[in-house]
Amino acid sequence: MQRGIADALIARLVALCQGFRPGVTWDQNSSYAPMIDARQADKVQQIVNAARQQGGEILVGGQRFDATGDGYFWQPTLIANVTTDSPALQEEIFGPVLTVQIFDDEAEGLALAAHPTYGLCAGVHTLSLERALRAMRGIAAGTVWINRYGRSGDFIIPTGGFHGSGIGKDLGRQAFEACRRYKSVLIDF
Repeated sequence: MQRGIADALIARLVALCQGFRPGVTWDQNSSYAPMIDARQADKVQQIVNAARQQGGEILVGGQRFDATGDGYFWQPTLIANVTTDSPALQEEIFGPVLTVQIFDDEAEGLALAAHPTYGLCAGVHTLSLERALRAMRGIAAGTVWINRYGRSGDFIIPTGGFHGSGIGKDLGRQAFEACRRYKSVLIDF
């Protein structure tokens, strides 16, 4: 987050995180589904604990929801002051955990977004189209969302990561091509 807007944005994110209602996906009153299994919930717990032990500040969440019945419900979690070697920055979490990293200028922001191992997706929010395009070109990720975040309903757009993220492209022509097998057959009778 750019330092000039960080305090206001963090306050909005904390309020948003506190407003989620956990529950099964078919319950109209819920707005938040569980994680896939106990192993994934334990992984998220380990990553959050490690970030906390390394000086990370839990701004909201940081633990499982109480009294949610069946399922592995983890509170949406924001962590500030995360060290660069923390698992919260070095691993793909696949849980509702967001780290808060503050930057002063565009170059510093792009440096924070550069990950040597993973690049599944990234989000850029800006009022400048030129800055958005520079960021899009400078971030090595399979999907870059600009002034939005989340998948589109357009299933022609391929998704998938760079580096060690993902297992190839999903959706779109690229996914179709990945599933095709070509065979050459030469026959003489």
